Amino acid sequence: MVRGVVSGSAGGVMTAARAAVLERRSSRTRAQGTTSTVCDGCGIALEARLMHDSKTAPGARWDTDGTARATVPNAWALPAGPLEIGGSCPGATAACSGCYAAVLESAYSSLRGMLEGNLEAVRHALECGGIGTAARLLEGAVRRSADLQRVDGVERPSFRWHADGDIFSERYARAMRRAILATGDVDHWCYTRTLGAVRILAGVRGLRLFVSADCENVERAARVAVRHGVPLAYLADDLEARGRLLERAAAATGGAVLDAVDCPATSRWQRDGHGPAHIVGPDRRRSSLERGGAAIGACIACGLCLPGGLERSVVFMRHGRARDALGSVARVRIGGAS
Repeated sequence: MVRGVVSGSAGGVMTAARAAVLERRSSRTRAQGTTSTVCDGCGIALEARLMHDSKTAPGARWDTDGTARATVPNAWALPAGPLEIGGSCPGATAACSGCYAAVLESAYSSLRGMLEGNLEAVRHALECGGIGTAARLLEGAVRRSADLQRVDGVERPSFRWHADGDIFSERYARAMRRAILATGDVDHWCYTRTLGAVRILAGVRGLRLFVSADCENVERAARVAVRHGVPLAYLADDLEARGRLLERAAAATGGAVLDAVDCPATSRWQRDGHGPAHIVGPDRRRSSLERGGAAIGACIACGLCLPGGLERSVVFMRHGRARDALGSVARVRIGGAS
């Protein structure tokens, strides 16, 4: 069985077992994606909530209304944006103004509340209970996701760190490291702009780490990536910008950075006419994707960014960019636009 793919489907045909899995997923409640840890400092219960991200999930549906939704949560998320506006991204640059996650936060107040709750819980854990408490909180979230995935027949669970937000401090990075090492039966992956966290997480067993690079930070990001032996995740507006980014990364590292692979969900799958680019059919093919039917997240189907994938950097092409996204989030957080 392919890592992260649910058993029970053959050649894209829905079996009784597969149908039963989907029915079980559809009946899940919010509480099933929530876990809690007692703070070592004050004894209160700290709650962490998993994110349903259809692009990263081993199970999804393409609903008849055109919405793609994850049916099993396997992502952790925090608020987007610089720290000064309540976000978790100390490495945010001007290029982040089109952040898709920030757009979603602006659109859905319930999502924003969940992310802010996660950030508050982790910060409390670090400040009151220490790195150990924070690590247990994060480990609990990973284990809850892995348990839900295994119930659905996933052979090798996967976990995406920061489908929204980023590594907001080095102490948080150390808590992440402990949680990842404690869950060695899960494939973890993460992209980060927090360059100071790379030395803490590079080489951690079970984690595929990428340094995020754009037109604002590419030289610094490339040097850090080469220093710690990790790949880059480039963000480009178009093919011309893609070429310039790779040239600048190579120049900054004396040619040490090699070519990169384009993320199919942001490139060719955008144009193939088979539905939303961030999901594929249950047999991992785009052509088997059907409205109203089962699906798998693009990341799981591709596998490039997960442990065991190609040892290559990746390029994400932007589509439908909203350049004032972080400004919208800032206005929401200070009681402005909704």
